[in-house]
This record gives sequence, C-alpha cells and structure tokens, in this order.
Amino acid sequence: MKKILTSLMGLMFMASLVGCDNDEPSNDVTLERDIYYSINEGSAASGFSSTTAHINTESEFDALLDRFCNYAQGGAQVMFCSSRTSSKASSTSTGTGTSINTTNREELKAWMKEMEKAGKTVHVTYDNDSGTWYGRAYANLGQDDVQATQTFNGSLVFVPTPVLEEPPLGGLVWAMQVNTDSILIITLHGMMMWNDSISEDMSIIQGAAMTLEGVAGTHTDLQGNPFMTLSLNIEDEM
Repeated sequence: MKKILTSLMGLMFMASLVGCDNDEPSNDVTLERDIYYSINEGSAASGFSSTTAHINTESEFDALLDRFCNYAQGGAQVMFCSSRTSSKASSTSTGTGTSINTTNREELKAWMKEMEKAGKTVHVTYDNDSGTWYGRAYANLGQDDVQATQTFNGSLVFVPTPVLEEPPLGGLVWAMQVNTDSILIITLHGMMMWNDSISEDMSIIQGAAMTLEGVAGTHTDLQGNPFMTLSLNIEDEM
C-alpha cells in the first residue's frame, strides 16, 4: 500500500510539471526599469531617503501603483519617478494634464502611468473626507552626468516651486539656504520635495541647521529664472 501511495504521489508531481509546461504563454507586457519612490507620513517628514522597486512587467507596475494608492489612503504623501526620466523625456507632452483630482482609483493609475511615461515626478495624496486622490506631476531635475559629491552646510527653508510646467504647479519645495545669496532646492533622483503650503509642523522645522552631501546643479525655469539644486547622495532602500 505504501508503495502504491508513493507511486501515485510521484505521478501527481510529474503531472503537475507537465501542466506547467503546457501553460499558455503570458501576455504580460515587458517594461523593465526602476521606480524610485518616497513615502512620507505627514508633511513634517522630509523623506530624505527613497526606495527602489525593480519592475519587469506591466502587471508588476500595476501592483506597485495600487500600493501607492493604498499608501495615500493611509494618510501618506507618495512621490515617485522612474529610470525613464531624462531631460528629453521631461519635456515630452503626453496630452494629459499634469494634475488630477479623482475618486476613481483606475483613473488615477492611468494618469500616473502617463506621467511616468513622460519622465515626470509624480506626487499623490488622498483626502479621506471626500474620498479624493490628488495627483500633481512636474518636470524631473535628474542629471545625466556623474559629478563628485560635496558637503554643504546651511538651514532648511521652503521656497516657491520653480515654474517647470504650464500652468505653474505652485506650492513650495524643500531647500537649503547656504548663505544669503545661495539657496539649493533639494532633490532625490531629480524629485523635488513638494508641498502645496506650509503646515504647522513644517513651520516648526523651518530654519533648522542641516548638513547634506550631494551634487549641486544649475537650471533655468520656463520664465528664464535660474535656480540651483542639491541632488542628495543617499543610499536607496531595496
């Protein structure tokens, strides 16, 4: 009896292997790249760190966007961009608006896909009272050339967002004031840390002394105004 049972188990195992071999090929679209994201709990969390998710297929990207929706519903601010980002991609127009207010998760996900495809930084929050997701997207400030990092000392300030989109995004971004004439907008993988306004928590930490390591860069906004950035030298969480 024991021998018969063992033989049956062996046949079942072999049948399962054959069944796997005869599965229909997957129709999932391959789109291999990295997604860099930061999940900030509350406006006072600067998110001076990020997580990298390696994406191989469209379904994996869908699952990640669902996670972003859940994080936002849980009260977090979600910010992400992808390795598609480049100065060329950032200027690409998709015909889709760079902001969205929606109660429809699938509509939000479709919008996030379009913004990621255009190489933009995406910022998403959620309002529990109205059940609405708020999405904002803007040009990514990533630098293609690799430069040596430097250490900068200064204080935390919040400055008006450079005009990188029409209509302008508005709001404020995190920056370091190095001296009276020099302010560096802080970026992670080219992502500015954006808020629509200064909260009470943010006002408390404004002016805090800070030391950051990164690469300084110079840019010009759509109105011809120059501004500087500090691309942080950070270790991603995997």
